[in-house]
Amino acid sequence: MKRTKLALALAVIGIGAQAPQAWADQASELDRVEVTGSNIKRSIKQEKALPVSIIRTEDMSKQGFTTVEQVVNSLASNQSNLVGASSVQSVSGGASYAGLRGFDPQYTLVLLDGRRVANQAISGIATDLNAIPLSAIERIEVLRDGASALYGSDAIGGVMNFITKKSYQGMTISGEALATAHKGGDSANVSVLGGVGDLAKDGWNAYGVLAYQKSQAIKTVDRAFATKNQSLSPITYPANFLYQSKGNPGDGNVYNASMPGCRPPYSTPKDATICGEKTWLFMDLTPEVEQFTANGKLSKQFGDHLLTAQYLGSRNISITRIGPTPMQSVATLTAGVNKYFPTVLPDGTPVTPGATAVLNLRSDPLGPRSTKSTSDTQRLALNLEGLLGGWDYRTGAAYSSNKTTINYKSGYVNSEKIEQALLSDQINPFGDSSAGAWDSVELKGDGWVSKYETALADFKASKEIFALPAGNVAAAIGGELRHEKLDSQIQDLAQYAIGSGIADSKSTKGSRNISALYLEAEVPVIKGLDLQLAARYDKYSDFGKAFNPKVAFKYQPTAQILFRGSASRGFRAPSLFDVFQPDAKTYTNGNDLNDPVRCPNGTPANGGDKTDCGTTFFAKQGGNRNLEPERASSLTFGVVIEPVKEITASVDFWWTTIHKVIGVLDNDLIFQDPVKYADRFVRVDPGNPYSKLDYVSTPTENLGNLSAAGLDASFAWRLPKSRFGNFAINLDGTYTSKFTQQVEAGGRYYSRLSQWNNGLQPIVRWKHSLGFNWSMGNWSALLAQNYVSGYTDYKGTSNVKPYSNWNLSSTYLWQKKLSVTAGVKNLFDQEPPFSNQNKFFQKGFDPILADPVGRAYFLKASYKL
Repeated sequence: MKRTKLALALAVIGIGAQAPQAWADQASELDRVEVTGSNIKRSIKQEKALPVSIIRTEDMSKQGFTTVEQVVNSLASNQSNLVGASSVQSVSGGASYAGLRGFDPQYTLVLLDGRRVANQAISGIATDLNAIPLSAIERIEVLRDGASALYGSDAIGGVMNFITKKSYQGMTISGEALATAHKGGDSANVSVLGGVGDLAKDGWNAYGVLAYQKSQAIKTVDRAFATKNQSLSPITYPANFLYQSKGNPGDGNVYNASMPGCRPPYSTPKDATICGEKTWLFMDLTPEVEQFTANGKLSKQFGDHLLTAQYLGSRNISITRIGPTPMQSVATLTAGVNKYFPTVLPDGTPVTPGATAVLNLRSDPLGPRSTKSTSDTQRLALNLEGLLGGWDYRTGAAYSSNKTTINYKSGYVNSEKIEQALLSDQINPFGDSSAGAWDSVELKGDGWVSKYETALADFKASKEIFALPAGNVAAAIGGELRHEKLDSQIQDLAQYAIGSGIADSKSTKGSRNISALYLEAEVPVIKGLDLQLAARYDKYSDFGKAFNPKVAFKYQPTAQILFRGSASRGFRAPSLFDVFQPDAKTYTNGNDLNDPVRCPNGTPANGGDKTDCGTTFFAKQGGNRNLEPERASSLTFGVVIEPVKEITASVDFWWTTIHKVIGVLDNDLIFQDPVKYADRFVRVDPGNPYSKLDYVSTPTENLGNLSAAGLDASFAWRLPKSRFGNFAINLDGTYTSKFTQQVEAGGRYYSRLSQWNNGLQPIVRWKHSLGFNWSMGNWSALLAQNYVSGYTDYKGTSNVKPYSNWNLSSTYLWQKKLSVTAGVKNLFDQEPPFSNQNKFFQKGFDPILADPVGRAYFLKASYKL
């Protein structure tokens, strides 16, 4: 197909560092396609101003990206707050999510070939990007607009539609190896793609993809910048202990019997009497990941009708390692009874007979806590589409499931056995124990097995129904039936797993049915002005009904300029995980907190001691069956220009407001205002306001409203052909001008724009991808920059500098069979900028916005037999 003018340029605008031809060049003029953002099929020449970015995975792989997560995180419009590295500190099953416009993952709907995929079963809020194999994906269509009127709940922030190949003939073997310039983080992958049958000539095609990938973990000690801003934990090995002697010398003080030497390098003096643990010496920055995937599609043409059956299966194994198990007040030893009780305190004070020692101990002899998360996704889809009575129709059914298992691989301690082992002197908390003593209290096995299932059937049809003076009116109608089910089973073993985050959790389950009816029309009002009208009616078995309309326009007064805009309402029902998440008592996301009663302003008081200061506490989270649905409204307005055929540029302004946002109150806010949130502090003895803090309550709840605004900008310049080859420059950027949210209904708004604010993560003001493309004959090259702007740091005393890295690669194609790409990721070995945040286990930088890998060299080859 020859390149159309502005119409085709609009369909592919916003692809950043990718080649501007995109996929449309491969279609014939009679091809009728459905692009994400509309249910109406038209020829590709009729496609106009859709706010859709189209990304070819083949082009993204030239930057060294090997996973869907890496591709999505490079997009300017994406600012996800949950990535694969997040699993190091949270029980997430190794999941990674999309987050368009900086909204949480639940507001970005992820589709595979236009249909939903089951949510990840542990985190439960959205589809895990790791469940989608990059090797099976041909392109990604990103709708940067609220789409609840078209796709229903979860599409408030936008839609990412992952499109697999329609058909394939022959066999292609591909492989890639990546080696880092620093220790850790190497990866390799291999895939085999094979297919038979010519869909156009034979009327059928069958193809399949098998792929395997493995990535090494990166340890904290392997990156010097990650050892900065670390703090010592007061829970150590050998144990710190609270000495109690009924008013005798030393009573109420905290000591460590190994002072002043402690146990280097893992523990060192924290102050004059106790040791502090260097937990980061045990931890990973990124997990060890192994992925197996299989994808197959069988297609059969019947005249104007096409029947397809598709299977997708993936297994993602993530192994994380964090500090040894912390055991606070794990046991109380008695002088004269327990043989390991010191006879003299570190300051030389003799121990009083009958005195007690309350132990705060870590399980260093067992090594780090290692968790293995296995996430299995299965999906089977049947689809029938074609032309019937002048209507383009599509109908089908799909079943998908995600089963995630959390396994305690090593380093965990059985709460029942450890106390008895300490009281019986089987384990020495102050030094070495006999061989096998610690092994006898180790806990291994599955702790949490959760399954999320989605079954659906749908139908839609579109047609040009009548003519107006300005053109034909097209309409679409469709419906969907969907069943969702969550079965979250906490294993008996988990109740004894100290430091697992789910020791006090109980199994839960829930399900729902959803039915929907939607309508869409495209109306040519006058020459160059079209309206898109859409509406969707959803009925939930547990959260009632919702009606979401949308109106959009596109106006092209000349061939060189086009205006577009939209207004829509959105709706999001609480997810099954929001409602049925098991209660879990995990650690606060911050380890420098003080009990406001027992350690106000960092000084022990009211019966408190050092163990109540500068430490980590428990936070209890869980689902809420009293949640209300979220409502949203969105506006967009944009302009696209093509002053000459070589240059295309666009700017799209957007505004989104979400009401009754569902989330969790950050513990920073709770600890900073203990009077206001007094009911959130739950004591060990509820009748004694000065007793030890058991946990802070942070359930899932409706927090208030969120308001965000910004613009998406794109620029593409295709330079004239020359004897030096073909050159192109692409820029794709998102500028956020507002991002404020409440943490309670009617409360104050906190701005997250370009700053940490009371524990709320920052939204960067500007993010872009810039690409310089060159090709000549069988050779091509790409130089790409991925950039995020700086922001005010967590403690507000400094700024986090902007972060960018450059990726360079060159590709050679031999006889259209062999393709070889060699390149460098992070060409200048840019380290993540320093951050003083302490919300994540990874310190010294921001693990969400920056990549700790550093420079890496990659070589990729594929051969078509």
